[in-house]
This record gives sequence, structure tokens and C-alpha cells, in this order.
Amino acid sequence: MSDKLPQAGAAWDDDPSAGAWIEPLLAGFGTSIGENLPAGYPAHAVVPIPDVDVPVDSLPDDLAWLDTLLAVIEPFTGDQPVHCGLWEGWAELYDRGADPRIAPGMAVHVAWPDGERPSEAEQAAARRRAQERLAELRVERPAAKPLELPHRRYHLWTGPLRSVTAFRGLIAAPPSLIWPEDRSWFVSVPIYSREAAVGGPAALVDAVVAADGLGARRADPSTVLDIDD
Repeated sequence: MSDKLPQAGAAWDDDPSAGAWIEPLLAGFGTSIGENLPAGYPAHAVVPIPDVDVPVDSLPDDLAWLDTLLAVIEPFTGDQPVHCGLWEGWAELYDRGADPRIAPGMAVHVAWPDGERPSEAEQAAARRRAQERLAELRVERPAAKPLELPHRRYHLWTGPLRSVTAFRGLIAAPPSLIWPEDRSWFVSVPIYSREAAVGGPAALVDAVVAADGLGARRADPSTVLDIDD
């Protein structure tokens, strides 16, 4: 592994081999649990992702539901490594070696309230400050080849369970793929989804459904997830 993530014990994978087992167990490409979560788990649940009110000048921190879910899953995981897959298309990511201040995907603009227009020099200075701040927030893609699944590619990293939220404050979206080394459970969060899918042993799913604050419900591979297409 190389290129440490902003989380103790976590790092980008050197190659996508950790996720090679997933595609053969997917039921195609679509919005059902079976099309987003590998087959073979005895029980399933759906966890709604709540809407979060976000101030216009802030990056959303809408991962409280994921914190709760990880706390429920933790006793079933122990200290084994956990794998995560982040969709390659988020705007906060920029190509390796590029300048994050001007790399495609995000940009800065200067605006001012009604009244006197700032000078060109003042506008340029404000733009430079904004670009420097943008560079602090964006994430460079890893060197490794992404994991390819039907119509989607994902950057993989491995770390302790809590490294699932390694990019909190940098990338608003959670990883789309989460599973432990022993593959005993799996969490799928399709991009633009309002729901996450969980697969695992009956006891784990029972705990997810019973957890206060999650609002989870039982499901099966044919259950269609609420995804904003």
C-alpha cells in the first residue's frame, strides 16, 4: 500500500484485487439490493440516509447515520481489516499529479454584495485565497488502477473499521462499497442513493434493524433501493 489516507492505519490499496470477488456475485446492474450487494448473505436490511440541512458555506457532514451503523457492526467485525471502495466520479477527487487549485471537477468564483465593485487586484487576491483553500479540501486519486464493476469504477483503501469515514470533511459522500477481510458482511451505498443496503448474518441484520436512530428495515435481494437517477 502507498499514499496514506487521513486516518491512522489506513492506506490506498496497491491494486483492485481485494474487490475482484464482488462482480461475479452481482445480479447485473440496477437499483435492487441484488444488483448492488454480492449474493450469498443470509439476511439483508435497508438503512435510510437522512437529508441534512447544510449552510451554504459549509461542506455537509451527513455521516452520522454511518457512525451509528458502524457502531452496530463493530462487534461482528473485531479488529480485522476493512475494505472500502470510493466512486471515482466525485468532484472532490482530482487526477494524480494535477494542481488541485485548477484541476477539473471544482472551481472557484468571486462574488460580492451589492455596492462598490472590488478592484481587479482584490478580485485576483480573493480568487487565489479560494484556490488555496480548495487545494486543502480536495483529494488526489491514488496511483492504483480502480476496481471495475458494471458501469462504475472505485478507488479502494484498507484500514480499521473506523477508516470508513476517513474522508469526512473532505468528501461528503461515503464509500459505496464496504466489507471486512472475511467478507462476513457487506454494506453498499450506491451513488446518489437515499438508502444503503446491508447484507450479513441474521444476528448482524437483527442488530441493524433494532438499532435506535437508524430506521432500518428488513429486505431481500429483490428490494429496490431509493436512488436519485
